[in-house]
Amino acid sequence: MDSKELKNKLSKLWKDTFHDSDDYVSLIFDNYYDPCFSECEETGGDVVAGLVGIPYEFGNASRKIRGLYLCGLATKPQYRSRGIMTRLLDRVNDKAREAGFAFTFLIPADESLRKYYRDRDYVNAFYRVIDNYTSLHDFDREYESILMEQKEKVAELKRRYFMSLNASVFDRMADNAEVVREGIRALIRSVEDVQQDLQIIHGDRDIRLLINENVIDRGQIHYVTNSDGEITAAAFSTVSDGAVKIVKLFSTDIASKYKVLGSVKKTNPDMAIRHYLSSIEMDRSALWMRTYGSFMKDAPQTGAVSITERVYSLAAHAKVYGMVRILDFSEILKFQAECRRDLKYSILVKADDAGSFEQIEVRDGRLRIKNLASETLTHSQIAHVMSKRDIGEILFRRNDTDNLITEAFGIPSINASICLMLD
Repeated sequence: MDSKELKNKLSKLWKDTFHDSDDYVSLIFDNYYDPCFSECEETGGDVVAGLVGIPYEFGNASRKIRGLYLCGLATKPQYRSRGIMTRLLDRVNDKAREAGFAFTFLIPADESLRKYYRDRDYVNAFYRVIDNYTSLHDFDREYESILMEQKEKVAELKRRYFMSLNASVFDRMADNAEVVREGIRALIRSVEDVQQDLQIIHGDRDIRLLINENVIDRGQIHYVTNSDGEITAAAFSTVSDGAVKIVKLFSTDIASKYKVLGSVKKTNPDMAIRHYLSSIEMDRSALWMRTYGSFMKDAPQTGAVSITERVYSLAAHAKVYGMVRILDFSEILKFQAECRRDLKYSILVKADDAGSFEQIEVRDGRLRIKNLASETLTHSQIAHVMSKRDIGEILFRRNDTDNLITEAFGIPSINASICLMLD
């Protein structure tokens, strides 16, 4: 079967399984299909199971690591429970390892699939929460309440800046459509170029396709411009189940964030809003909490609620969004060490070779790995040896979990985050 025929049969399997529109399936296969990172099982010339791998980078402009996103995992009903998908996963992970990817990742649809992938060496890695707002919420008023915590002159300057911002909705048929596309691209790249931790980086092609996908999904992209015409915020949203779902919001400052949220609300005045936030965005909310004090939530109906209470409440409801299968631990640990030069720890890990171990040391932003034979270790040391799966679960744990883990091993959560994925 040649590459073109395989591509057509895999796209048909995707459509038959997930019932996505022709435009959506074409967007994926015309732009992302690569036979090198796609796997399938054939029976009698028919593709009965398959998956597609899409390369992504994580990090920022100066420090990057590669992950392979696996999507469209599908098996025809009559061929399930035969171990076919397990073989496909093993094959694509072997290819990804040889190609230098540090991990593969995927987005399970439900708990049963999370268990399925957990049994195939995937660990929970990406988390998100939903910040719910009622149809009565007033974002302009909320931002004003934040300003009330500032000194009068500072508050007035920020108030004027907020008033100078203009909110709009992207229209792909408008005369300025290309200018707006470029502005949104520049905003996303500027935010992601300086981000920290293991956050996904969207390339120029990704951003272009994400804008096209939003159009296919009949969604809206709200954006904010400052007095110089620069785009300072953009919110990708869709409408489903009677509510507006903001799947990602980019902003350069808190005023632009509230201005774009207000735009979403004013365009959909009778709908509730579900704003999806990653664990890293929760950390940013905690920073704003320390900076701004308290603000109003759903005022005047529910009264004043502190940011502390809101952040804690949201973090407690974080749900698993994606999972990873680690292919190169040293690359991930090195990435974290370079991001966190304050880290100091030493752990013993079971090596890939039976009967041998690795001593991993992190100090001053550097990673050192020393191979050790079992006979060189004491019984006490062997008792504290961890598997690489254990390390993976520690690295990719929810970052608001008990600090006892960090205190015990010296390893904080790597704060992994994905957003705007073609799932």
